[in-house]
Amino acid sequence: MSDNKRPKSNWAQIISAVLAVLGFGVVALQVSHLRTNARETAARQVYMSYSDARLRHPEMTEPDMAEIRADRLKWVLYKNFVSHMLFAYDEIFAVYDQEEWHRSFEQEVRYHMDYVCFGMTPEDDATYFVKMRAALKELRKSCPAKPATSAPR
Repeated sequence: MSDNKRPKSNWAQIISAVLAVLGFGVVALQVSHLRTNARETAARQVYMSYSDARLRHPEMTEPDMAEIRADRLKWVLYKNFVSHMLFAYDEIFAVYDQEEWHRSFEQEVRYHMDYVCFGMTPEDDATYFVKMRAALKELRKSCPAKPATSAPR
């Protein structure tokens, strides 16, 4: 046997090691895909829950703020409705940070600008992820100097 020729057992070990590394890479890729799929599914479920709330409470979708503010129970329902909307879009932005979703958000939130501008606290904003906090900050640049009517907290 010449010195430059490796024994067959060494080649088998090298091939086994390469296959093991490739196998580990495939498993890591599958775990990554599973994690992405789980996040997308969770975001879709939260958004569907919000869509269901819109159907159950159409009066909150395009609210009559004077009527809502006059009734404490409606006010609490309204604050929770808006929180649900923001949470749904927060989850969507985390996985689908696409312009279409941002336009959809801007269309829906415009009915709630009075609350976004004057009813929410910095503590409320802190409950959302960075992208939603940035979206809220950008929205607030268009807030009027004072609310249309005083908002209860």
